[in-house]
Amino acid sequence: MSHADLETGTDVDVSEDLDDLLENRLSLIDTNPDEPTEAKPGSEEKVVMLAARYAAGLPLWHNHDCVDHGPESTDED
Repeated sequence: MSHADLETGTDVDVSEDLDDLLENRLSLIDTNPDEPTEAKPGSEEKVVMLAARYAAGLPLWHNHDCVDHGPESTDED
């Protein structure tokens, strides 16, 4: 809710934001920050892992994390 919304008394539906927050929190529960991840850099899964590591007070990157920025698969005929 923005400051302008408070001043005008506009109703703001925050349920979508709360759902996103809850989903992110639940995904952190299923993430073991001590383990390396196969998630590609920049992916949502990698961001969740970084958040879990940060919350646990661990280094953000693991020596065995995926570093491949390429596509998931290649079409070689």
